[in-house]
Amino acid sequence: MDPMIPKSWLSLPLLLGCLVIGVGMVRGESSVKGYFELQKRRDVLKQTVDGLKAENAAVGDEIMRIKKSPSYARKVLRDKYHVTDEDEDIVFFPE
Repeated sequence: MDPMIPKSWLSLPLLLGCLVIGVGMVRGESSVKGYFELQKRRDVLKQTVDGLKAENAAVGDEIMRIKKSPSYARKVLRDKYHVTDEDEDIVFFPE
């Protein structure tokens, strides 16, 4: 160690480095606040993905039921898509 340099000056670069890191944690793109905002967005996206996976599974189950059961397929066509048989008439009632 050089006897001409005071000990307090040796800690100055360390202090400046800590100051730069501290300011960077509070401000900027990679701040602590930004980190927590990204975590919230990630959680929302995970919930959305989980919901879509469940919906996809339900649709896949309904497709399998329609493929396996002609009576269920007819029921879905009648209830959901209002399909009628050839010999059926549609009657509209005034409100």
